[in-house]
Amino acid sequence: MDGVITIFKIINKNVFKRAVTFYVIAAIITVLATVITYLVNPDLKGVMESIGDRSSNQLKESSGMNKVWAFVVNNGFKVPLQMFVLALIPIQFLYLINLISTALLPGIIFGVVLQVDFRKSIELITSTIPHYFVEVFAFCLFAAILFELNRVVRAKVRSVFKKDNDEISLTKNTFVTMKVYVVLILPMIIVAV
Repeated sequence: MDGVITIFKIINKNVFKRAVTFYVIAAIITVLATVITYLVNPDLKGVMESIGDRSSNQLKESSGMNKVWAFVVNNGFKVPLQMFVLALIPIQFLYLINLISTALLPGIIFGVVLQVDFRKSIELITSTIPHYFVEVFAFCLFAAILFELNRVVRAKVRSVFKKDNDEISLTKNTFVTMKVYVVLILPMIIVAV
């Protein structure tokens, strides 16, 4: 119980606001990708092949519970690990690359299905909203936590060039980030699958 209370202390008002801001940006990216894809009217076959080529062989070849597990491994472990590694590079917002691509792909798919059959596409988009909200918000919350970790990394790099001796612990922040990921982010991503 103390771990859960600690998690909620870490996810304070500022972190939650940042996560909501990231989510709004992701939603705007999705809507823009939908509109642009719909207006540009791309070659549907080419777009679908490109999206199929983008997914891993494990996702393509699996079915049933194996496919669910493949999605959990990809979205729950690989993508957050990539975001975490990018957050350790002292460039602000670099870890948002995965979030942007996660928000862009549904927009492209929505634009394509809107061209094929408008009525069925509305049903598809409506049925996708709960999954989209939970998964993308989980990534946004993780990005908001990674914002804090990246801030510490940048401060450590700055302290090398200045005679400033920061009391900020990179190890402690990394541990806190991993704790939030295991207790909150990973379960949200599993629920989203």
